[in-house]
Amino acid sequence: MNKKSTTFKALTLCGFLAFTPLSAQNYESLISDYLYSTSSKLKSTPFANKEFTISNIDRSESMKGDILQVQQTYNSIPVYQGISTFLIKNNQVEYANENFVSNFDASKTSKKSKSSIDEEKVAQSLFPKLLANAKINSSSSYTFTKENDNKNYVDKKLIYLPKDNQLILAMEFDFEEVNTSNYWHILVDIETGEILLKENLTVFCKFDNGTFSHDNHSHGAPTLLENKINRAETNNIKNVAGAKYNVFAFPVEAPTFGNRAIVSEDRTISLDGWHNDGTTSYTTTRGNNVYAYEDLMGTNSPSYITDAGNSLLFDYPLDINSTLDTYRDAVITNLFYANNRIHDVFYKFGFTETARNFQQNNYNKGGRGNDAVLAEARDSHGRNDSRYLNNANFASPADGINPRMQMYLWNPISPPQRISFNAPSDLVGLNMQTRTANFGPYSTVTPVIGDLVKSEPANGCTTFTNDLTDKIAFVERGVCNFTVKVKNAQVAGAKAVIVYNVDESQGHVQMGSTDDTIIIPSALITYQDGQRLSSALNSGTTINLTYQDDKSKYIWIDSSLDNGMIIHEYGHGISIRLTGNGFNCLNSNQSNEQMGEGWSDFFALMLTNRPEDDASVARGMGTFANAEQPNGGGIRPAKYSPDFAINDYTYGRTNGMTIISDGVTRSNLHRIGFVWATMLWDLHWKYVDRYGYSSNVLSNPNSGSAKVLQLVMDGLKLQSCNPTFIDGRDAILKADEINGGVDRCMIWETFAKRGLGIKASAGEKTGVGTAINDQVEDFTVPADCSLSTQEVKLNSDINVYPNPAKNEVTISSKTIKDKVNIQIFDVTGRKVLDETKVIFSGSNLDTSKLTNGVYIIKLDSKEGSSSQKLIIKK
Repeated sequence: MNKKSTTFKALTLCGFLAFTPLSAQNYESLISDYLYSTSSKLKSTPFANKEFTISNIDRSESMKGDILQVQQTYNSIPVYQGISTFLIKNNQVEYANENFVSNFDASKTSKKSKSSIDEEKVAQSLFPKLLANAKINSSSSYTFTKENDNKNYVDKKLIYLPKDNQLILAMEFDFEEVNTSNYWHILVDIETGEILLKENLTVFCKFDNGTFSHDNHSHGAPTLLENKINRAETNNIKNVAGAKYNVFAFPVEAPTFGNRAIVSEDRTISLDGWHNDGTTSYTTTRGNNVYAYEDLMGTNSPSYITDAGNSLLFDYPLDINSTLDTYRDAVITNLFYANNRIHDVFYKFGFTETARNFQQNNYNKGGRGNDAVLAEARDSHGRNDSRYLNNANFASPADGINPRMQMYLWNPISPPQRISFNAPSDLVGLNMQTRTANFGPYSTVTPVIGDLVKSEPANGCTTFTNDLTDKIAFVERGVCNFTVKVKNAQVAGAKAVIVYNVDESQGHVQMGSTDDTIIIPSALITYQDGQRLSSALNSGTTINLTYQDDKSKYIWIDSSLDNGMIIHEYGHGISIRLTGNGFNCLNSNQSNEQMGEGWSDFFALMLTNRPEDDASVARGMGTFANAEQPNGGGIRPAKYSPDFAINDYTYGRTNGMTIISDGVTRSNLHRIGFVWATMLWDLHWKYVDRYGYSSNVLSNPNSGSAKVLQLVMDGLKLQSCNPTFIDGRDAILKADEINGGVDRCMIWETFAKRGLGIKASAGEKTGVGTAINDQVEDFTVPADCSLSTQEVKLNSDINVYPNPAKNEVTISSKTIKDKVNIQIFDVTGRKVLDETKVIFSGSNLDTSKLTNGVYIIKLDSKEGSSSQKLIIKK
């Protein structure tokens, strides 16, 4: 056996049943040959670093090849995030995105073999300590044995973590924390028990305080824009051919955008329908793609399931201006429909079984299956805790383990007035805008009545010197946390607290922080209202008021009726599963430019495009949840629009996009993702200009709308683990190149318009401080994308052949007699060759070191410049 053949391990075929062992072995040989070729970035890397296994094979119909995820190993143990992507076409490596770890000292790395370690015993020893050290809920229900519902399953495996120029042998644990939304990914040193890495795989879409403030809006409730179905008629329908649903059918985004309609399940993609997993048929909102239910107590299990009986007619009344108990079946039905529809649409664009999609049964088409989406409506609302409001999240573990979508309720459109004045008479009937706290009692049903008294000290940050027994404290905002003020007031005897802004620049936000010992209610009022009350108290006026916040009277906004938000959450699962190893390669701890929020917004926009829309229609994100009409601003910094008068965000503005969470400065993923989605949205309308528009991307695969969605999906599959904006752009360019590169310049121009031009730089990928402030924007495109008239004329005189070429190309000209500077650039604009030659009678150029792909060959002479496309195909 030659030395090279020992550098890869046998492919584990579990999950790749669509491929034969023969083809898998052939792929191993191709990859091994590539890693030892001059084309590889690892050509000078030590022998041991090229050990690998193939972890996933995905057939891409759009790119007409197989996409391989290749996992680097050492001593037969995976190297953490040592993931490379290969595209195999026509039995050769068409594209390689290499990401193997090469800079470690083997002498400092454990030499233990995998077979010498009792993984079960090590895991049993480390896991209880992990729970204690990481302060994670302990439970006897955790198990290392995989069960049907995966609920308490702890996935474990040995892993090498690169750190300080060595590989540390660790145990990787992936599990869902009981009774929470958290899905933990934790690495523990098997020798010391030290936690080396702790990441939450759940993507939370709870927005920063002040991003929205709709619980004090005074505009009226949105009108329910539907013609209600006559229940007496629809209930008589029996034995329908397939299931039917009364839902907000795509592209209707939410109740404020249009009417509900009766639609049938679609068996075009899901051949057994939406209520059959190949083994069991259901009459509930459960099937092969999703299991939708209500989870009021946040236990990650159903508290209520909608069951239509044998008729499979899911038609229920809905009035969004009524209390929640009147329309929960309608909500769960819409959540079920939306998840199935998203599954079917993206299946057509490559999110299939081998791409690690979400299905309980994969019907022997590859992938692991057993991972239908668990979609939970009104999650945790029964906990009566404001921390479980204004939120949605998606946890996407590795292929074969169920993802979980949690949809929450959002603050009401117009909550009842919390403060009413009893005296003096000039304040009686005055309405004041209030923001509540996410600490203290969730609901104040029994009215709290008392005199309003200023605290001493005024800011409430130290022990009060005045007795506030049975009073309502009036406290200035600032200097210390809200919890400190309210707790000091509580100790002084106050039965409620009103905090007021002391500066007009202070935002009117929900009062944050936590303190479980606070038992009295509190609220924040505006600067203007605060000044009015302060002046009255200073003049000696006695103010008596009633505070009441009875949340049982609220008319909540249910995000399970917001298709845009559902698509957004599901979109996190798509981008996570398609990138790298499919579960932890979009992590903000590994890349400050984590663009997951951007892909999710883009997907939501694409599936809710209305037939009459065009580029002039600016789109707000999440307007329904934000209690706005469809033309509202939404929850992002600006509306999505290619018009810079509406949205002028560019790549450079990602600098400094941070938030402080738990005292730690982190990347503001929502704002950073918004900039990425802005670029993708611009690209959509460029494709529409060239190829035409389609509201329904499945109706016309040749439309610009369908083409750009396919391009973005292909880019996700090609990009590196934990990509930057630059990596994401280059992957999209590569996807276009693989299919001929016909739209290359249009793509460059679109990205460059937003500052992601050829000289843009991402700077450092990780860290705080300068690492979140060193992105460099650039607005230039490759030279050939801005050809002048003179360049076009010169191009007609220059002959480049053969094209496609292999190891040599000839360049000739009938008129240019002087020396010519010849430069070759790859698709990302990187210069790969630079020579000076006389081409008058023809000159040969060595291209043997160039890998397969599309290049631009640029010639500069006294007569001018010329650029042409060169294809290398060996």
